[in-house]
Amino acid sequence: MSFRILVCIILTLSFKSFALAESETIHIIAGLAKPPFIVEEGKSGMQMDIIQAALSSENILVNFSHMPFGRLITGFQQWNIDGISTLPPNYKYPGLYTSKPYITYENVAITLQDNDIKLDSVTDLQGRSVVAFQNAKKFITGDYKLMVPNIIDYRELPEQNKQVQMLFTGRTEVIVLDVNIFKYAVRTSEDPAYKKKYKVHHIFDLRHYAAGFKSKGLKEKFDRGIQLIKDNGTYQNILDKYLNK
Repeated sequence: MSFRILVCIILTLSFKSFALAESETIHIIAGLAKPPFIVEEGKSGMQMDIIQAALSSENILVNFSHMPFGRLITGFQQWNIDGISTLPPNYKYPGLYTSKPYITYENVAITLQDNDIKLDSVTDLQGRSVVAFQNAKKFITGDYKLMVPNIIDYRELPEQNKQVQMLFTGRTEVIVLDVNIFKYAVRTSEDPAYKKKYKVHHIFDLRHYAAGFKSKGLKEKFDRGIQLIKDNGTYQNILDKYLNK
């Protein structure tokens, strides 16, 4: 082995060791599994991959923990967590720095076609049985919160796969959730009940979400990382990986 090659190998190994030593690991809490956004078992999913890619560009590694959506702030308070994966973009909380919006959910109402339910607006949910995602009253904008008291049977569940199951087994008339979560559940299920025809009702606005961090510095690094992966195509590649299957 020549002296020049030996020097190159030593420099390469030294650089890698330096990079590993300089990398930072942070802890972020995310909601329960809601594929394709969060795939809890494999610590992956569209939203988690985006967070990891953005922070990796700033030499930051991410460990995720999972808990129900409604308990994310409690976890942030009690466990000295570095960040939260999903927050409204205007969310305010002491010691929490909210990023720019980085992910979009398309909440819809879904019914079975055989039930012939017409939903042209939120007001058409009156008199129906509805199962929504946890904290839907807080996160869906417009008149939704005002309409909930007029819904004859209303529930919110943290496990969104249970919403889909309840629709196809006839235990509710309407479910409210992100359309991509619903389509992923249908596409990956082997249950013959999931082959029933359904209708998607676009009666809600798109909902953009941010992340939250315990320091302004982390928040700024995340925002920079998101812009970088959007510019270099990584962001779109992640979306395509989960949505175009």
